[in-house]
Amino acid sequence: MKHIYERTAKYAKIASITVLIIYIAVILGFRETLLTDWELHISVGWTLLIFFSLTFLFQQAANKLPVEQSTVTEQTPSEFTLKELNFQSDVSIIPRSFLVSPTGERLYSISPTVEQPVIRRLNAFPLIRKGMIFPVTYDVITMDGQVVSKFTIANKFKFMEIQVFDHKQVHLSTAVLPVFSVKNRALVFDPNREKTHQMEAKSAYGDIDVNDLKGKRLATYRFGMFPYATHPAFELQGMNVHVSFAEGLSYVEKLTFTALFYYWTANQS
Repeated sequence: MKHIYERTAKYAKIASITVLIIYIAVILGFRETLLTDWELHISVGWTLLIFFSLTFLFQQAANKLPVEQSTVTEQTPSEFTLKELNFQSDVSIIPRSFLVSPTGERLYSISPTVEQPVIRRLNAFPLIRKGMIFPVTYDVITMDGQVVSKFTIANKFKFMEIQVFDHKQVHLSTAVLPVFSVKNRALVFDPNREKTHQMEAKSAYGDIDVNDLKGKRLATYRFGMFPYATHPAFELQGMNVHVSFAEGLSYVEKLTFTALFYYWTANQS
């Protein structure tokens, strides 16, 4: 989170300086007509105040957090030991999210794969990002660069499909979702096309439960409920996405649910 706050402060500062430079250039170029335009001066003044305030607030929040240490992953790429998912979006043109710890430490990143350079650059557009036009592949990577998983989102016209792979690109599972639906819902199949899970949002507001075929609750997302909201690492975040895992989930289930909830939540902005 320190990284995200610092980047937000940096871009807010760049935006404020850019607005100030453009404002001065316009005033100098059209000073005969604009010098007495007090409505313009007030509007620009408020804009600059907002940008400079954001710079200060986010930099102060970043200063409260410890410096993140460069980590070397001790677990192998075939391990994914998270007990919960806390998605946080980075400040970048190419969408990237982090899975962070309860104290805001970045554990994994999720971003469009570098193996698709053109589509990666087009991911700034929501329809591309959601796989509505072209299939798009995302990498789940540790903070020292080890690929843990890949998942591909594709529009099959009658339904959306998410295929999940491990670090060796072995197919683990497939999730099938409606292209458009008031409530999020999906079915999950294993590589042999046997149905293993079913899930549906509790309401149109976004609450989602994942159950196995026996009705056992495996993962839960509750819109607007975030257990770490008072921690300094999250104090300036307007939207926090927290997914609770049940005990004893398999490696395949965790990777599958990560892809699904990324599609439903972190990938919807």
